[in-house]
Amino acid sequence: MPLSVGGLTSWPKQEEMPPALEPDFEQAEAISVDAGQHGSFTPQQSEWIEAFYKNVEDRMLNIYDGARLRAWRLNDRQELAEYWQEQADWFDKMLARMQAARKTLKGFCVPEPATLRSLIETLTELVAACRGARKLLA
Repeated sequence: MPLSVGGLTSWPKQEEMPPALEPDFEQAEAISVDAGQHGSFTPQQSEWIEAFYKNVEDRMLNIYDGARLRAWRLNDRQELAEYWQEQADWFDKMLARMQAARKTLKGFCVPEPATLRSLIETLTELVAACRGARKLLA
């Protein structure tokens, strides 16, 4: 929900998003651990985990699109560079979280879902895009 002050609208940062909008990473981890203990995902778990990672990827792309739109409102070069650094750092944290999920699955010898692989590739590209924007402005 946007914040309005004196007629100016500001969108909250990603870390300020309401918990109800956050993907259920704890459930995804629990499903992965359960699959690891049994050697593979059940068909229901596989369906859920594929949809989960696809939804997270879609959400990351939407957040990036929102970040690009908010960047257009910033006029100061230094402020814009700092903004893109913040975005790069946030996406990098999400990338680390997904790489940890990959490592967990690998540790259990459970095949990596294709949607997790795609999500990691997307996050890698988003981090690079944000860092590239930052470099252009620094």
